Amino acid sequence: MPTPPVPRPAGPSAATITVRVLITVLVVLSLGFLAWVAMLRIAIMRRSGRDWALFWGQLVLNIACLVPLEEHFAGTWMNTVGMIVLLVQMALVTCYFLVVDIRHHQPAPVVVMVPSAGAPPYPYAAPGYGYPPSASAITVPGSIPHPNPYASAPPPPVQAPAGPAPRIDQVRAELDELSDLLRGDNSGEGAGGR
Repeated sequence: MPTPPVPRPAGPSAATITVRVLITVLVVLSLGFLAWVAMLRIAIMRRSGRDWALFWGQLVLNIACLVPLEEHFAGTWMNTVGMIVLLVQMALVTCYFLVVDIRHHQPAPVVVMVPSAGAPPYPYAAPGYGYPPSASAITVPGSIPHPNPYASAPPPPVQAPAGPAPRIDQVRAELDELSDLLRGDNSGEGAGGR
């Protein structure tokens, strides 16, 4: 019998929060010059190709923004554009880092599956993929199985009336009457009626 997995803590640890705050402060106080540190942390933490590509792209953009900030370009439009892009990059990297880091360290949601009375316990399980879940993995102490409101019998089909309803005839007659009244008022009023 496999041992149950160790439950994750309810939230991020103090060390995780400290690292998050330090990296955020580092990026903001350096005015974006060290924004690559936050992206490197995400790339190492998540280990996905997309995060590594974002890290390298951000690093190249950071270096490209530093070149126009040299004294040689002082007082030119390139200097201004380089600083503006660096500040925008600082804001975007800080927001992206915080969102990804917070989502990465959130505890996994607990999924409770309660089988319905008439359905088999695992209708979508494909054979041969891992161990079948045990009954203790899906039951929660103190949980009460709720009836499935969608499992009731389908309602009988409603037959549409063969001809137009009498209400439609009445509405049609009233609309014709209103049309006649409006035509009669417009013809008798003339150009100076208002």
